[in-house]
Amino acid sequence: MSDDEEILDVLDDAGNVSGQKPRCLVHRDHDRHGLVFVWSAWKLDGRSVMLLQRRARSGDPFAAHADALAGGHITAGETALDAAQRELMEEVGATADAEQFVMLGSSHMDRPTRRCRRIVQYLLLYPIPLDLMKLEFSAEVDGFYEVDLKDFAALVLGKRASIAARARLAGRDDVHDIELPRSAVSDYPDAILDTFRRSLASIIGWLEDGQVDPAHFSGDSSTTSGSQ
Repeated sequence: MSDDEEILDVLDDAGNVSGQKPRCLVHRDHDRHGLVFVWSAWKLDGRSVMLLQRRARSGDPFAAHADALAGGHITAGETALDAAQRELMEEVGATADAEQFVMLGSSHMDRPTRRCRRIVQYLLLYPIPLDLMKLEFSAEVDGFYEVDLKDFAALVLGKRASIAARARLAGRDDVHDIELPRSAVSDYPDAILDTFRRSLASIIGWLEDGQVDPAHFSGDSSTTSGSQ
């Protein structure tokens, strides 16, 4: 089955399932539907480590950009947790149990210029350490970056021109040190960067005190965007 033939739940404005359609018709009709994004971060020797993917999907306007480790559409009948587990396996070959995820937040949003125009977006954290060398490349992912979480937050905020990273890239299957430049995220629209900022603030808070602050995903997020 092609991506366009994949069946999605159509959601009403309250986020309840009102029907099902192939993805291509959901996009054509601008029906509200669900997306999930999975961030990977954990504590190591007193600091917070984050794993990112390098995007590689054919035709992706943000190919070669750094992004959450996995993400995509929530298919018909799936929960956000179901989709998080599936996307981690499909995109990077990582197996995860549902109870290991932390729900960071969700938001309803309308995006007038995107393919997925009316969505409910779910942001999750997978806080279990992952090994760069054991992750798998896919049609959507051709590299991985391991960075300091707070350094990456500074990069997203435009406070750093580059940050140190450990990289594993397709075509060079080893782990090597690089400088990850601001251009790895700076070309994203402001709406996508806003989702990054909200997610990173929530992750930092959870790793430091074990609690998710709902304020990070409260308020008006009608223009907040994920990367689909």
